Amino acid sequence: MVQVTEALPQDSQGLIDYRSWADRLSARYSGCRSDQLIRACEEIASLPDGQKLLERGLGLAELVASLTLDPDALLAAVLYRARREKALNAEQIRDAWGDAVASLVEGVESMATASLLELSNAPLLASEKQDQVENVKRLLISMVDDARVAVIKIAERVVVLRQAKHDDEARRRRLGREARFVFAPLAGRLGIWHLKWELEDLALRYLEPDVYSDIARQLDGRRVEREAQVADIAAQLKSLLAGHGIKAEVTGRAKHIYSIWRKMQSKNVSLDEVYDMRAVRILVNDLAACYASLGVVHNHFKHVPMEFDDYIAAPKDNGYRSIHTAVIGPDGKTLEVQIRTREMHQEAELGVCAHWGYKGDALADQSYGAKMEWLRQVVEWHDALGGQRGLSEELQANFNEEHIFVYTPKGHVIDLVAGATPLDFAYRVHTHVGHRCVGANVDGEPAPLDQPLRNGQRVQILTESSHTPERRWLEPQPAFVRTSRARSKILSWLRARGPEANEAEGLRLLHGACHDLALEDPAEAELSALASRLRAESTSELLQRVGCGDIPLEYAVAIWCERFDQAQTQLDLPGADAAPPTHRVVLLGDDREGLLLDTSALLSHLGVSLRGLQGRVVPADAVQTTRAEITLDFAAPGLIDVYRLLVRLAAIEGVHTAVRVGLDIE
Repeated sequence: MVQVTEALPQDSQGLIDYRSWADRLSARYSGCRSDQLIRACEEIASLPDGQKLLERGLGLAELVASLTLDPDALLAAVLYRARREKALNAEQIRDAWGDAVASLVEGVESMATASLLELSNAPLLASEKQDQVENVKRLLISMVDDARVAVIKIAERVVVLRQAKHDDEARRRRLGREARFVFAPLAGRLGIWHLKWELEDLALRYLEPDVYSDIARQLDGRRVEREAQVADIAAQLKSLLAGHGIKAEVTGRAKHIYSIWRKMQSKNVSLDEVYDMRAVRILVNDLAACYASLGVVHNHFKHVPMEFDDYIAAPKDNGYRSIHTAVIGPDGKTLEVQIRTREMHQEAELGVCAHWGYKGDALADQSYGAKMEWLRQVVEWHDALGGQRGLSEELQANFNEEHIFVYTPKGHVIDLVAGATPLDFAYRVHTHVGHRCVGANVDGEPAPLDQPLRNGQRVQILTESSHTPERRWLEPQPAFVRTSRARSKILSWLRARGPEANEAEGLRLLHGACHDLALEDPAEAELSALASRLRAESTSELLQRVGCGDIPLEYAVAIWCERFDQAQTQLDLPGADAAPPTHRVVLLGDDREGLLLDTSALLSHLGVSLRGLQGRVVPADAVQTTRAEITLDFAAPGLIDVYRLLVRLAAIEGVHTAVRVGLDIE
């Protein structure tokens, strides 16, 4: 939702009361100096059109103050519009406010000489295109030299967009495109999420006004009810956590309009079918309390399968840290829960800006350093590309934090999302190359098809003309594909097999998973209940969707395992902290050198709590060649964890089967 800004105070004559404004800002933000602010405002008020310049300058300064930037940045924000309108020159600012403030103003101004982005169908004139490319380069270099310049520029774009409702449509659309394709991604890459969200909402407001108005109107009609529900859930959670000795601040939040629209577009659903518009955030004092809170949430509310991300254990590239999970709330509806410490929250809200509030050398902070290193890489890419690509393609690729560049054997550059695999690469080259892919070489060495690629690698795809897409490629793990293009191509081919073939395949997969877990097959009534949980209209539809990969087998297995895990929980002594049960798995594979070592390495990589490991050589039944048998005893909290391990074990080279043996062992 677009932010509602607080009105500037006025005096009895209807003029901006900048003294009251400065006092208000100083009381709210510790980094503000009211005497400096008043002196800057007095100078601007004495200029022609001083009231207009003050209105823009103070609006920008309020936003900069909320980002906890230093007094120099705050003064630069107040003075910027006056310099931009040439009411003040650089020498006047330098003489009155010093080199630091003047440099910030000049840095922001240097990026305002021309439009940063023009995404029209008509080709740009070569000179205009070069000006825009150089403008973006100046922006990036300024960010590397002093990230405050970029933050002020992003905030200035927010202020301009807030006021653009009074401009003509052509200007509104240009500003909206710049916000969507340049400044919102930049704000996200720097971790300044609330500016990113407002830029996205304002861009949607100007680029898709009917869509924006329709969503906003529907949300307004439900706001009171939704806010009451979230407030009630937040109160329940806070009380629940307090009962477990956890001091926490619990608040609710609403999904912003652009995010809702993207969800509706990507999933082709109506507003009624966007299930994660309600969310609560839990703020605690330390890391231990984060995981303790997660345990409380999962113990009292049913967890939504596969809706869990631990960005504390594995932070995002921009340094974002938080735990995300989804549960079925007390009213039976999906609820997103975010858990983080207060320090993590400051970083999440302010991103790179949060580091100016830390004690010590901010550049020593790894998160801050990672952001700055990314900016340096973008500048290097900018030079290396040499203007050979289209402007919009170049900008969107460079500003998207999730893109890498890899090479074909002939040296052609292919762009992919970060984490993409050789199989994604194959489908990016051509659909038939993906369908027939049987292996890959990365930098001249054989590589598994699920291996994440890195920038600058050279990839060669091995194909067989008779090969066809494999159903397992669509499973969450091993993650063979991470791009929507590859996933859609595989899914389309599998669907084309027809409903009968996919229904039979779905039943075979479910029964196979039950066999591997030593569980009984689900009966017809149980399949019907499973279909309902996975929002399939019938058992037949469920099996077809599992068979073609539309529903990952892991999701269905996760729900089926719940009943067995619950039965195990009921056997535990009440009030006791039961240890995770021990499971036994047997692998049968080729008697090859290194099989046991590869198995041990995988278990270590996955952090499996191993309690026993045995290997022996056994004769095969039909042919008199030897086979390797490896028996593993390990602790796992639930059967779905056992299943995920079985999948990973079965993917080891030379392993033919990996199955759980009997019930839990002592």
